[in-house]
Amino acid sequence: MRFHPPRLTGLLLGLMFLAVTAGAATLGLIQLGNIGFSAWIAVWIALPILGVPAALVVAYRLFGLLTASYQLDRDGFRLRWGLAVEQVPLADVHEVKVPDQEAAHLRPGQGIWWPGCVVGHRSVDGLGLVEFFASTSAAGMLLLQLEDRWLAISPSDLDGFRQAYVDMMRMGSLERIAAVRLRPDFLFNRPWSDRWARGLILAGLGLSLLLLGFLAFQASTLLTQVPFGFDPYGAPEGFVSSTRLLLLPMIAGLCWLADFVIGLWLYRKDEQRPLAYGLWGTAVLVGGLLWGASLQLLAAAR
Repeated sequence: MRFHPPRLTGLLLGLMFLAVTAGAATLGLIQLGNIGFSAWIAVWIALPILGVPAALVVAYRLFGLLTASYQLDRDGFRLRWGLAVEQVPLADVHEVKVPDQEAAHLRPGQGIWWPGCVVGHRSVDGLGLVEFFASTSAAGMLLLQLEDRWLAISPSDLDGFRQAYVDMMRMGSLERIAAVRLRPDFLFNRPWSDRWARGLILAGLGLSLLLLGFLAFQASTLLTQVPFGFDPYGAPEGFVSSTRLLLLPMIAGLCWLADFVIGLWLYRKDEQRPLAYGLWGTAVLVGGLLWGASLQLLAAAR
């Protein structure tokens, strides 16, 4: 038997978030083509930088909600939520129950989720690790107890799902299916739960964005032409348009992005994690060096 979660609330809110993030990115791109070098340029550059990734994350969550299903048969339980897949032999589902009253505020921890699209995980007192693939509050959830964790799901027909579980258990399994657990977002969840990785990644990104904002807000005090280098004796040379200074935060951002992606790939294996930390640390170092270069160029331009 196949069950689906209620989708309306999650889809409406998700489409609203998608419109806001995609609209912000579009507005930033349009404004960049219409204004010169001013304090506002930091805002218009930041909008697509932040809006596009946010829109992609929201779009993936919507895709997961649209494809979500829970299937029960006499051999096992199957869950699909976007690219996430869970397949469990029915004998390994030890219990199906409604949340206790103490768990009335059952919800994931850190992560991208909203009412109507409750996806993530959390350690809950009295239960342990709980993975959420639901679209309702605790009142509309069921908890499935597995060997090492609980699954929180929200079939639209709670009583029908529980009765189907009882019926399938009584019928008995014809053959034991293989256990499958696929989580496509593991590359992001693992580094985010590692405070050193999270700190280095956010520090590298923060330095790039702060440098962009700093140069933009310095725009009103800059001359039309500013130095973009120094001769062997330390005298300013290579005077260019002040807009050329934006290359510095762009270089820092590109370096961060490349190190971020390659570092995620290396982070998959324990023996390669020091290399991932080194790459993310390099992005922080490059950001710091470009901050120093920017301050020197600004001092020479005055």
